[in-house]
Amino acid sequence: MDSGVRAMVEAVDEARRQLRENALPKARETGRERIPEAEEAALLRALAGLVEAVVELTDAVSDRTTTLDSGTVYLKAGRRLRDQARYLRDDERNVAARVEAAGAAKTT
Repeated sequence: MDSGVRAMVEAVDEARRQLRENALPKARETGRERIPEAEEAALLRALAGLVEAVVELTDAVSDRTTTLDSGTVYLKAGRRLRDQARYLRDDERNVAARVEAAGAAKTT
């Protein structure tokens, strides 16, 4: 395996491992309180950033593939993931606006 490809695969595998070992157990813990609304936007922001990083990777490798079909697969995947990142960013803004409005209502 090309050393550049190996580094990409290892980085993606490490990100997946970190999520599974560190984030998922916290998310799945029973008896934990609900996520405070003020923190929901931060989690959406982090998820959007993660998806955006994957989009950057798919974009970067799409023109390095050997076959046209493979390049097209990466481009399509990148487009779909870009849409999902945009949805997460939109949701992040909506949650942040809702929290801000609720905070403003409490102070009046």
